[in-house]
Amino acid sequence: MGTGKEIRPSRWARLLPMIVLIVCFGLAEAALYTIATIQFIWSLVKEEPNEQLADFGAALSLWMAQNVKYLSYASEEKPFPWASWPDPKN
Repeated sequence: MGTGKEIRPSRWARLLPMIVLIVCFGLAEAALYTIATIQFIWSLVKEEPNEQLADFGAALSLWMAQNVKYLSYASEEKPFPWASWPDPKN
């Protein structure tokens, strides 16, 4: 049996990654709006979505979810750039 105390990183050690991830989340939002706009225009012209943009959008959504979990303390796992970029195919 343990002592009841888990070894966890310092709360202050989260500060810098949280600031970086908050800024990156804002950039990800802008990327999402751009992808959505381009996909809409692409589908009007080509009558189907761009597969590469769809794949990137799927990976971006996974990263955004990982980011939110870390920022909200639902997870201790840091997302990209501290971990691999998520693969939407897995």
